[in-house]
Formats: sequence, C-alpha cells, structure tokens
Amino acid sequence: MDLIQIILGVIGGLGIFLYGMHLASDGLKQSASKQLKSFLKRVTKNQVYGSGAGMVLAAVLQSSSAATVMVVGFVNAGLMTLRQSMGVVLGSAIGTTLTVQLIAFKVTDYALVFVSLGVLMFLIAKTQTIQHVGNIILGFGFVFFGMALMTNAMIPVQQSPEFMNWFVAATSNPIITILIATAFTAIIQNSAATIAIAMTLAVGGSMSMETAIAIVYGANIGTVITALISSLNASKDAQRTAVAHALFKIIGVLVFIPATFLFIQVLQTMGGSVERQIANAHTLFNIVNLLILLPFCNLFADWMTKLIKDKKSVDDFKYLDKNSLNFPTVALLNTQKELQYMAEKISERMFQPLLPIYVEEGSAVRQQIQSEEKRIDHLYRGIYHYLQEITEKKLTDDESRESLQMLYVNNDLEGISDIINELSSLSIKLEGNDILLSEWEKESIQTLFDNVFQNFQDAVECFSEKDHELATKVVHQNPAIIRLEKELRFKHFHTEGGPSSRVSSVYMDLLNGLLRINQHSVNISQTTLGMI
Repeated sequence: MDLIQIILGVIGGLGIFLYGMHLASDGLKQSASKQLKSFLKRVTKNQVYGSGAGMVLAAVLQSSSAATVMVVGFVNAGLMTLRQSMGVVLGSAIGTTLTVQLIAFKVTDYALVFVSLGVLMFLIAKTQTIQHVGNIILGFGFVFFGMALMTNAMIPVQQSPEFMNWFVAATSNPIITILIATAFTAIIQNSAATIAIAMTLAVGGSMSMETAIAIVYGANIGTVITALISSLNASKDAQRTAVAHALFKIIGVLVFIPATFLFIQVLQTMGGSVERQIANAHTLFNIVNLLILLPFCNLFADWMTKLIKDKKSVDDFKYLDKNSLNFPTVALLNTQKELQYMAEKISERMFQPLLPIYVEEGSAVRQQIQSEEKRIDHLYRGIYHYLQEITEKKLTDDESRESLQMLYVNNDLEGISDIINELSSLSIKLEGNDILLSEWEKESIQTLFDNVFQNFQDAVECFSEKDHELATKVVHQNPAIIRLEKELRFKHFHTEGGPSSRVSSVYMDLLNGLLRINQHSVNISQTTLGMI
C-alpha cells in the first residue's frame, strides 16, 4: 500500500470535488441570481412558502452556508424580514441534499461525459447564458470525477486490517464521530464532500451504518460554522440568522441521536444501496427537522432579537454587508438601500434645515449640518469601496451597468451634501453684522428652494423605484428651474436688490448653490434612465 499515492488520491479527489462544487454554484448563481431575487420577493410571505424558497435557493447554490449568507443579505436589504428568513434557512438545508442524491445514482461512471459536455458548451457558447450552463455541467462533472478519484484511492486502505481496526476504534463513540465530522466539514466548508467520503467508506465495508449516520449528523452541524464565523463582524440580523441556523441543526441532531437505531431501520425498509441509504438519511434528517421546527420559526426570530440586541453607532453602515459580496445581486441591492439611506439623511438632516439658518440664529443648525456632512462623507467612501469590490466579481452585463449607475449616484449625493454644507457656512457672513435678507429675498429663495427640494425628492424616488416616468419629469423640470433662477437674479439686480453688497453676495451664492444641487438631481435622474 503506497501511502503517499493514497493521500494524494484522496486530497486530489477532494480538491477536484470542491472545485466542481464551486464551479457549479458559480454558474448557477450567474444564471439565476436575478430571477432568485424576484422569486424570493413573491414566495416569502409565510414560513411554508419561505421554506420552499429556501429549498430552491440552496438547490441553486448547492451550499446551505452560502444560502444562509445570501438570505442574510436579503434581510439586510429589506427584501425579507428576519421572521421570513427563518423558514428560508430551514428549507435551504433540504435543497443542498441534491448533490448527495446525485452521487448515490452512481453517475461517477459518467463524470468525464459531463466534463466533456461542459467544456464543449463553454467553448462554443455565444451567449453568457450558455456559458453559465456549461459551467454548471462542467462543475458537476468535476464533482463526480473527484468522487471517483477518492473512491479508487480508498480501495487499498479499506483492504488493510490495520486501518480497519484503527477506524473501528476511532469511530466507536458516536459523539466523537459527530465532532470529527463537524470539524472536518467546517474546514472544507462542504457537507456534501464529507458525506461523499462516508459513502465511499461504507460501500467498501469500512464503515457501519451507525457511523455513517453520525457523520451525516456532524456534516449538518459543520455547515453552520462558516456562516457563524462570517457573521461575527456583520450586522445584527446577520448574526441572528446565523445563530438561528446553528440552533436549528443542533436541535435536529439532539432529537435524532436517541432515535438513530429506529432511523436506520426506516432507511433499510426504504431499501436501496448503502449509498442511497446514506443519501436518504441526509435528506430525511433535514425534512423531519423542517417539519418539527417550522411552526416555531416566528418564535425563534423573536428569541434571536432578544438574544442579540442592536448596538449600532451612528457611523455604522445600515445595509452594506461584506458577506454578501459573493452574491452580486444581493450586494447591489444592499448598495441601493444604503444609497437610499444616505439620501434620507441628506434630506432630513441637511437639506430641510438649511433655509431656517437665514431666517433666525442658526449656529446650532449649521453645526448639525457640518457634522452630518462628515457622516455622509463616511457613507460615500464606504459605498464607493463596496462597489469597487463588487466590480471585481464576475458580473452579468446588467449587474455591471447597475454598479456603474450606483457609483454615479453615490458621487451626486455626496456632491449635494458638500454644496449644502457650503451654503450653511454662508450664513456666517450675515450673523453678527445686523444684516438680514429682505422679505422678498427670503420669499424668492424659498420658492426656488421648494422647487429644487421637490426635484431632489423625485430624483431619489425614481432611482429607488426605477421609475423612468418620474425620472423624465425631473429632467424636463430642469429648464423651468433654470429660468426661475435667472428671473430671480434679474429681479434682484434691477428692482429688489438692497444697498448691501454682502447680502447681494450671499443671495447670489444661494441661488447658484441651489442650481448646482438641482443639476445633481438631474444627473441622478439621467443615470436612472441609463444616460451615462
């Protein structure tokens, strides 16, 4: 028995298996992520539909950990509530059993057919969709080929009496076996690979069904480790979802351990080969777990909220989630929500309080605007770098265009906050000199302000809702606002202007600043219309 050759065969086979899973998952994400977003919007209205959505989501991603991370992104982006996410997380565990079921069909004999077909489709593809399908087929081909390599490498080991004696002793305690399988799955971040190795050993007679079932339990717990670790620095909802995911698995294992003997009898009654029985164990474990825990999903969500309380500083990002970067559709949705949040802060904390500064003593309000402008700069930088990381991923044409549009909008919103900050500082010229704007000047500025502020609100809304009709309205409103500014400028100099050059300077700067703000609103609307 050549030990080095066996180790290389197992590690190499495992590497090809994991790469195949990554390739298939990546192809599925690229081809279906946009449809998944609209699908989840429709079917997460209750926990039963949500669990079905989780099955579909995990079947596409072929990873319950990845599915959990994606669900967290949807929760952060407001696409679903924490309560709705509970059912999706439970359902996702069932969707990931697909790969193990496919392996049990002994399709490993046809692995190279899948690889050949996948490469051929990828090479001759003229559209991104066919390329993605080719990636999916190629990925599953590598999964089956890696499985075959591991199986062949294990044959000499399984024929060794020394190995058999050691293995039986090492796995005699089911709790220890569960812990080993949990640790191994956490390291390789793939439960299907762990269960595939168990199937290989069981077929060769090196492993009893009791041990194989213990490995299934451990593999299911091991899948939660990735999500738990990735949520440590994530949002509170991310942490709640990850902890709930872990509790669901642990509760399931604790329920099943005492009934393992009965569970094995059920599997044997169902019939099939040893591989099929292990694959069925994986599937049935997650189905029964869902049926037991689904009625308590809302309670779990409430418990998680009480267990993990919000502790968010004012400078934290509300929606940006680093863990969602592997799912561009979710990451872009997070970015859009963060931009909406940024626009709301500008509107409520900067734009609306601006004019009162010129009517009454405004030093406190001015300080508030200046302080808020620093927070907006912080948001701008965070969104910019987040979008840069998104653009480094494999994006569809639509996703590339959307990320570029968001970079434009981010720049325009930051520009608006800078202008408002500048305008707030202008009031210093009037304070302490007993110089005030005349009633006409106040009224005329108010008129222009109301028009510009309405245009700003419409621009933000058309971007948020992708409302092209409203975006067109904002663009068409621009000439009228420019005319109004010219009329006010003319009237100020020819009929209404006072003797103070200081007041005239402030008045002109206000007109000019509001006009610049409006141009940024027009830019946002043009970006929404695709005019970039």
